[in-house]
Amino acid sequence: MKIVRVLNTNAVVSTDRQGKEIIITGAGIGFKKKKGEELDKSLVEKIYCLQSEEDNHRLQQVVREISEKYLETAGKVVVSARNAGLKVRDTLYVTLTDHINSAVERYQNGISLKNMMRHEIRKFYPQEYRIGCQAIEWIEKKTGIDLGEDEAAFIAMHIVSSEFETSEVSDVQKITELINAIIKIVKMHFKIDFDEDSVSYQRFLTHLKFFSARVMDGEVYQDSMEEIYRAMVVQNSRAYTGVEKVAQFIEKQYGYRLSIDEELYLLIHIKRILDEQQE
Repeated sequence: MKIVRVLNTNAVVSTDRQGKEIIITGAGIGFKKKKGEELDKSLVEKIYCLQSEEDNHRLQQVVREISEKYLETAGKVVVSARNAGLKVRDTLYVTLTDHINSAVERYQNGISLKNMMRHEIRKFYPQEYRIGCQAIEWIEKKTGIDLGEDEAAFIAMHIVSSEFETSEVSDVQKITELINAIIKIVKMHFKIDFDEDSVSYQRFLTHLKFFSARVMDGEVYQDSMEEIYRAMVVQNSRAYTGVEKVAQFIEKQYGYRLSIDEELYLLIHIKRILDEQQE
């Protein structure tokens, strides 16, 4: 394998068998090396091959300008998220490597940021938050620094943002605020307390995650299920009153009108929760 470019002492770029650029890290792997020289395979520790050429180049820039030091931790987060069934994009390698580096630097300078959404993140994105906590442990093993639960929630927000078509953590905050509002509307309208450990509630949360992201993007979901919708509304008039409340709130607050299909999916989830309450 030949070196395409040297990013720093411990990271270089080469190509795989298909000619796709890959980032290779290892202690001293780029030391006094130049483009075109053979790679010392005995120094290879990790190989990163991102699907998107744009993401690949962005990650190379992060490694060159900052360090590959936290790329391994970001890689562990990506693997853990995907093993948990989360559909995270390769952009997470880029944003998380950069974020962890900044978080450690802030800590070393005596700056600690409070995450005002920490409780909501832990509640609405339990898988992502759990992986965020794991990341904090990995960082502590590497640096001796415990960044704490607030930072675990920030890492979770990066994971969530990589699941959506956005790279902005601020968008995750807006999505989370909408999820919280919908949960409160349903809870108050039906005067119920959710069983947060129930399958129905977890499915409802998963639906709300992606539904709220579509609202923020202004992307209307259509799948032409009008006949089923009308039958479900007639058969589940009580549950539908909750759907109406949510739809009115979203149209007033966000100028987004729910499609028949979106109302149907909300109705199905609310019906499941109400049925569970009666049991």
